[in-house]
Amino acid sequence: MNRSVMITGSTRGIGLSTAVEFLKNGDRVAIFCRHPGHVSKAKRHLLAFGRPENSLGLVGDVRKETDVKKILRQTQSRYGRIDILVNNAGIAAYKTIEKTSGKEWDDIVDTNLKGTFLFMREVIPMMKKQRKGIIINVASILGVAGEAMFSAYCASKFGVIGLTQAMADETANAGIRVYAVLPGAVDTRLVSDSGLEIDPSELLKPEEVARKIVNLAEGRERSGRLVKIYA
Repeated sequence: MNRSVMITGSTRGIGLSTAVEFLKNGDRVAIFCRHPGHVSKAKRHLLAFGRPENSLGLVGDVRKETDVKKILRQTQSRYGRIDILVNNAGIAAYKTIEKTSGKEWDDIVDTNLKGTFLFMREVIPMMKKQRKGIIINVASILGVAGEAMFSAYCASKFGVIGLTQAMADETANAGIRVYAVLPGAVDTRLVSDSGLEIDPSELLKPEEVARKIVNLAEGRERSGRLVKIYA
């Protein structure tokens, strides 16, 4: 289909699986994260799923305005436009609120929520000029039902859902559709690093979430839709 797709937090897990699905669909994809080595490894992985010119690997931090602007300029320079934005970058900490440091809180909220805000703020004017665009924010089931030991993560994902709904309303007449996907626990490092003991058979696979994202990117659903995904 040759659409241009920007995916944040896309060198592993849901983000990388989503990049694969878009490439298999014939789209052009820009991936990035903060670590050059992770970007290079992911870029090599993507070569098996599309032409080399259809994947772009970039390095940057979703929490920094200058990096967000730079990444989007580089993507526009390469592909000419951005048709789809997938805000996937996310981190978590599994601990009581008493043991959550201010830095941990800031890192989680800045990555999960501020990063989503920064990308949407920069991309929406581009999409308004095109009179067309799709934004998909990766939230969580924990963005509608808080759970013990995940205070910062839940707060950030509740915020992502509110931001999704606000932007769907704000762009209602601009040709832009804004969605959020709300997965349950997914078989990724975010879950494994948390220390949670979960039967692997009860976890979603990243590929399952990725396919939902790609289907949602067709833009057939009403803007503001929240899509829950369970194993």
